[in-house]
Amino acid sequence: MLLIKEERILAQSHSSNPLIPVMSIFKNKHLLVATLMAPVLGLIGYFGVNALVSETPHAAEAGQSYQLVEKPNCRYSSGICGLKNGDFELTLGFEWLEGGRMLLKLESVNPLDGVLLALVEDEDEKKSPSEMQAADPNGLTWQLEIERPDPQRHRLRLVASANQALYFGDAAMKFTLAE
Repeated sequence: MLLIKEERILAQSHSSNPLIPVMSIFKNKHLLVATLMAPVLGLIGYFGVNALVSETPHAAEAGQSYQLVEKPNCRYSSGICGLKNGDFELTLGFEWLEGGRMLLKLESVNPLDGVLLALVEDEDEKKSPSEMQAADPNGLTWQLEIERPDPQRHRLRLVASANQALYFGDAAMKFTLAE
C-alpha cells in the first residue's frame, strides 16, 4: 500500500515539475509536419524511381526473337513447368508412357504456329530439334513423344513461333520427377 502511494506521488511530481516538460506530439509543429510528410515523400520517391528506371513494355514485333524466362516450378518436382515473357506464357506437362518414353505436353495462352524442342545434357551440346504436333486446331495445345529424360542431367530447349515472332527458352527437367 505504501509502495502504491509513493508511485502516485512520484508520477504527480513529475507532471507538475517544470524541469520535465510533458509534450504532446500534436503541439510540436515540426514533429507533426514531419509525421505527415514522411509517407507522402516515400510514395513520391517510390513512383518517381519506378518512372525513371523501369522498362516500358512493348508488343512483340514480327521477325524478332524473345527469350522466355523459366518459372521456379521447373526446378522442383511440381509436375508442370512454366515459361513466360510478358503476356506470352507456355506451360509444359508430361505423361509417362510404356517402354521408357514420355509424352511431353505444351499449353499456350496464345495460338502458336509451331514448336521445336530438343533434349540436351549440357549447354554446349548441339542437337537437332524435334517438331511438336498440334493437339488441337487452334494451336493452343501441342505434344511430342520423347525418350525418358534424366531429370538431374537433361534440359529442355524450345522455340515457339507465334504471330511471326520467335520465343525461345531453356528449362530444367526436374519437374518430371513428380509421379
